[in-house]
Parts: sequence; structure tokens; C-alpha cells
Amino acid sequence: MTVSRRDLILGGGAFLIAGTHAFGQDSAPPRAQSQAPGPQASLLEALRKNRLPITMSDEPAGAGWDWLVRRARDARFTLVGEEHGVAETAQLSAALFRALRASGYSRVAIELSPVIVQDIEAAARRDGLQGIEKFFTRPDSWSPMYLREEARFLASVVAAAPRSERVLWGFDREIFSDRYLISKLEARVPRRARASYARLKEASTSSAQRREKDPGAEPPFLFAQEPTIVSAVRADWPNPDRESDTILRTLEESLAINAVARTGTAWDSSERRASWMRSNLAARLNEERRRGSSPKVMLKAGYNHMIRGANYVNIFDVGSMADEVAALDGGRAFHILVLPGPGSRQAVLGPGRSFVSVSSDDFDEFRAGDQRLTRVLSNTDATGHEVIDLRALRPLAMRGLEAWNADVVRTIHGYDAAVIWKGARASGSV
Repeated sequence: MTVSRRDLILGGGAFLIAGTHAFGQDSAPPRAQSQAPGPQASLLEALRKNRLPITMSDEPAGAGWDWLVRRARDARFTLVGEEHGVAETAQLSAALFRALRASGYSRVAIELSPVIVQDIEAAARRDGLQGIEKFFTRPDSWSPMYLREEARFLASVVAAAPRSERVLWGFDREIFSDRYLISKLEARVPRRARASYARLKEASTSSAQRREKDPGAEPPFLFAQEPTIVSAVRADWPNPDRESDTILRTLEESLAINAVARTGTAWDSSERRASWMRSNLAARLNEERRRGSSPKVMLKAGYNHMIRGANYVNIFDVGSMADEVAALDGGRAFHILVLPGPGSRQAVLGPGRSFVSVSSDDFDEFRAGDQRLTRVLSNTDATGHEVIDLRALRPLAMRGLEAWNADVVRTIHGYDAAVIWKGARASGSV
């Protein structure tokens, strides 16, 4: 028989908890009591035994929370792979970094571009949460991560670190804040680069003006232009200061990633983006190493980026390098998958710069046609939020599960823990 991808990814809910008979009419008949259970039944039993409760109010608590903190404290990297737009996930991440500070965690890397993150931290240093919220409402800068709970998470991280530390790292491309980044260059552009810079600024500004009149007229600037428009500025500006160089490289690579998406395949674009993210993280780590520092780092990004090994579209993303970097010094990485479970809601993109709250039971983030492609091990019978120790399932997820969707086995080996919310709230707009 063929089991649907949806049923397998929902593993642990009504489908898995029901037992092996849920695999259909051609499932093997019940084994005699003296026989060892099959791989599916053994995995289901291990799943039942490895759940811990976690509560979320002002602060997380419970056996599941205590276990997460203990495991993360011992790791060089802690990676939080999330499905975006869930309020409890931002709250959990903020509390986790505060709990880990005493064990040496001093940096948080997030899914925004480097200079945007730098300026968000500067805003937080000046005015705390209000500074971040004000930055999020700038007309020339925007990201799908500009949500109320994300602002609180970032404000909490900055507040937990000494003022002398730069605690936030950005490692992603840019998607909508081209006007803001380009404007930061203006006062620094040398004479020989002014003409090429003027063309870049005009193209970005004109695109925004046309889209303001008719949002559907064309794609955003960074999704429509060729990277040569930035390459020309770089050619005319051979020795920019560090921030200007970062801005130019970010704009150029963002355009290149999206150009590949237009002319190549989704895999090509994902691979190029992953390479950019890995190189940014490597650059920050190398800077620390040159200073004689080896900080513990918490990373927070989409679950497709934070997984160990090949991700769900067969890319070795930024999450895959954390284990190898940690191993160089005899350390390890701890990967946490955080997903909205039954009865949850999450914020997704609406018209313009808006967000709308949708049911997580219905939202299909990968648009794969089978709804919750990434909901792993959720339990519809849970009385509350749960933490699952996925490590305990690995010896049982080796062979004999060929009929299962590969994403289930990939998740068990790629993440060490899963946090499944029951009735989570959608993040709100700033």
C-alpha cells in the first residue's frame, strides 16, 4: 500500500497513536505474543514513552523545559528550527537564551540579513523594545519576521547581554529592505562610483513607487533585477568600508539568489541561499576565533535551515555545519524542532506588509498539497504542550520503515528534540 505523506508527517497523532493497524488493510497480521514487535510498533512504543510536558505562561516550565535546558547547556550550538509566526516559539526562544547565558551562550544568529540585524541591535541598545518596534515600522525596511513577539524576543536577547557585546548575528539574504540598505551607502559613495550608485538607487526607488501605486504591477526590486546592477557599483568602489562592503555583497547575492530562482530550479536557488548563509555564519565564527574567542551560539531560523544533515529539500543548509564546527573542538550541537500542533494558529503573510492569523491545521507551508507536510509527531490526545526526545527513537528508525515518508525518519535523525504546541497563538503585528 501507499501511505499518504500527510498521514506520515502527522505521525504520533490519531494515525500513529492508534497503533500498527492504522497502516491499512495489507498490514501484517498481529504477531504472536512470543514474537518481537515489528519496527513500526517498536517506534510507536518508544514515541509514547519519550514525551515530557512543558507549560508556557510568563516563563516556560515543566519536565520538558528542564530537559531542554540541560541538553542545550552542554552543547556548543543550540539550533531552534521553527515554523514562523507562532507566538509561543518566540517566547520559548527568549527564555532559552536567558537560561543559557550562564553556561557561556553569548551570541544569537537569526534569519535576517547582517546589517539589518546590526541596526536592530543598535535600536534596542538605544530604546529597548520600543526601538526595535520603531525600526520594524520603517517604510523602507520590512521582513516577514517583523512581528510583535519577534521584537520582544530580540529585545530580551539584547537586554540579557552586556552593552559592550554585540550579541546578534544576521546570516540571511535580504528580501524587502533594499531602499534602507541603499540609503545607508549614499554618504560614503566615492566619486567614481556615484553614477553606478545613482542607477542602483533609482531602480530601487522607482520599483517601490510603482508597487505602491499597484502592488501587483511587478515583483519587489530584489526579486526582479539582475545582480549586475550592484556588481557595477562594486566594480567602481574597490575598497569600501566594512559596512558598505557588507551591504553591497548582501544586495548582490540576494539578487543573485533570486535570479537563480527565475532561471534555474528551486533546488539551485535553495543551494545558493544555503551557501550564503553558511558563509555568513563562518565569517562571524572566524572573527571570534581570531580574537581568541569560541562563543556558544544559539541559532533561530526556519526548520528547513536548522536541521542536521540534508534538509527537507536535500540541501546541506546552515544547520548542517553547526555539528561539524562543534566537533572540531570536541563539542556538539543540539537541534530543537518547534512546531504548532493541534488547534494552533500562526501568522502568515497577508496583503502588503500585513499578517493574517490562520489555522495551523489547515496551513500548508511547503504547498505540497498534503497540508501539514512538516507537522512531525503531534499528538491530538495531548492535554497540553509536549517535548519529545527524538534521540531515543533513532535506533528504531534505521531499517524496516521503507513504507514511511522519508521526512519522518529525516526528522528523527536531524533533530534531537521536538516541541509541539497545543493550541498555540499566532504572532501579532507591531
